[in-house]
Amino acid sequence: MKVLQFVADGSPGGGTNHVLQLLRGMPQACESLLLTQQGSYLQREAEKLGVQVQSGDFLRSRFNPSAIRQARNTIRQYQPDLVHCHGGRAAFFRGFLMDAVPSVYTVHGFHFARKQPLARSAGWCGEFWNFRRMQQIIFVCDFDRQLAVRSRLLPAHTPFHVIYNGIPAPPVKQAVSSERLGVGFIGRMVYQKNPQLFVDVLARLPDIQAVMVGGGELEAEVARLVQSRGLADRVKLYGSLAHEETLQVLSRLDVLLMTPRWEGLPLLPLEAMFLKVPVVSTACGGIPEVLDHGRTGLLAESEDADQLAGHVNQLLHNQSLRREIIENAARTAASRFGQDVMLQRVWETYSALSQRETTSSRSPSPAHLVRSCKS
Repeated sequence: MKVLQFVADGSPGGGTNHVLQLLRGMPQACESLLLTQQGSYLQREAEKLGVQVQSGDFLRSRFNPSAIRQARNTIRQYQPDLVHCHGGRAAFFRGFLMDAVPSVYTVHGFHFARKQPLARSAGWCGEFWNFRRMQQIIFVCDFDRQLAVRSRLLPAHTPFHVIYNGIPAPPVKQAVSSERLGVGFIGRMVYQKNPQLFVDVLARLPDIQAVMVGGGELEAEVARLVQSRGLADRVKLYGSLAHEETLQVLSRLDVLLMTPRWEGLPLLPLEAMFLKVPVVSTACGGIPEVLDHGRTGLLAESEDADQLAGHVNQLLHNQSLRREIIENAARTAASRFGQDVMLQRVWETYSALSQRETTSSRSPSPAHLVRSCKS
């Protein structure tokens, strides 16, 4: 089976790392191809793997005819058996093409729900379009499935699965250096990830060292904020790093502090759990499906800097709680969020969709209207 992975934004991040897992880990029966943003991190990493890559400009505008043409030309050239769209922008462009190749859409979190009314309405319309142009939906957490149902996005006839993200087993090796880096922020410097809140929390933690890893549109603003809050002597800004370098930093943290406004199910807390780094986070999106408050991590119910700072202090100074959370988190990660389980379920989704489309093309029947059940 030939599968085209389509990712509009190929910058470093959880969604990109998820696609790299698919490119590396699918069975030999699956030939993987990639369509992504030109010159992106994902393009470079995929080419290192020997994957066939086509690229285009998918970030300039959602109403970019050249992006649609690039997607059409790539499908005509590669003639895949299936197109797997990651994220709303890729699904949006794919939806304009009237070919017979079946499509899967993985929702890596919904962005429209937290926007201002006009932008929220436009985002909902885009997702409404996406869901009605796809033959299969994958949610990375049950929170997103519930949101899709509440928002009346999920058509009654479209099969879906909830497939949790997974990470490699055995776990990533920890860094050789024994130097600890304190509290860490890892993520894109964008509105969704709320790096400014991380700085606010650090201002409430005197004498605590910290690092921030990530690039993006807010990088310069965050650097200015660190300076203006008088934190430059204890907050180190790394900028954007490759995934392996990021994992090395992660393994040396005392606490990973996540401050997102919304999420699907990110890979980052799973990686921290495998690396035995305790996590404090806002309780948004699918994160509570990964972190059980008080057992495998600590969660703040809102974007509350005081509450987050209190949780970080607990993990830095209550060694009994710290050990308990680390041990519970490592066991949970190994049992529920292994990469092999995720890859197997995605492959089963591909196979079932391919078989269903083949059967329906021979003799249409109502069987394709049956919904998949969440396992």
